[in-house]
Amino acid sequence: MLVCETSLSATIDAVNAQLQEETTLDTDAAQSVVRFLLDRQIRVGSRRGSFASFPEEFDTGVFLFTGERLRTRWGTRNVLTLESARILGLLAGEQSEVRDALSRTAMTVGHACFAASHCVIGECAHSSLAYMRDAASDRYGGRRKWIERHVRVIGAHRDGTGRWGRFPFYYTLLVLLEVGTPSANAELAYARPACRRVSGKAVTGAFAVRRKRIVQRILGANARP
Repeated sequence: MLVCETSLSATIDAVNAQLQEETTLDTDAAQSVVRFLLDRQIRVGSRRGSFASFPEEFDTGVFLFTGERLRTRWGTRNVLTLESARILGLLAGEQSEVRDALSRTAMTVGHACFAASHCVIGECAHSSLAYMRDAASDRYGGRRKWIERHVRVIGAHRDGTGRWGRFPFYYTLLVLLEVGTPSANAELAYARPACRRVSGKAVTGAFAVRRKRIVQRILGANARP
């Protein structure tokens, strides 16, 4: 069962895990997820277009797909909203109700500082990555046109160790892999020394396994620019 009726973040994580395995959701499962996410979208007020988590989720902890914990309500709300939008687009982007929901999200998110002015202070960095990940999933390419600017912002934060300062390391790797442009691949090439340093670590738990797979992809031939 992919939908957790008491947790938006758990539902997103379960769906993302299945999609990451390139497993196609059956029609009933996909529609159950779509209905759950649509019901979580806020339709009125200042947060119109966002997707509402449950009150206890922040207290128990919300994590990026690669395991980095979100520490602020701002970052949590942004990431869960953008991950929800990504899943809706992937599962049912042709449905009129989903298109309307995604338009509401785009109107709200497009004015956020991490989207409009490339802010990466605090968890705006995490939010900007989720914004890129959602756009990279656009099968028609309309929302990918501005990704290069965000990749340049990531590159400007290189710290000389194969990482990028304020950006969460493994989630950044995942997003760059999914973007897949020459500039994103150049950032992955820069990150390879850091990936080599962590590649031999023993893995325990779902997050560690995901990180290991990401690192292995980058150290393989497919990530070469």
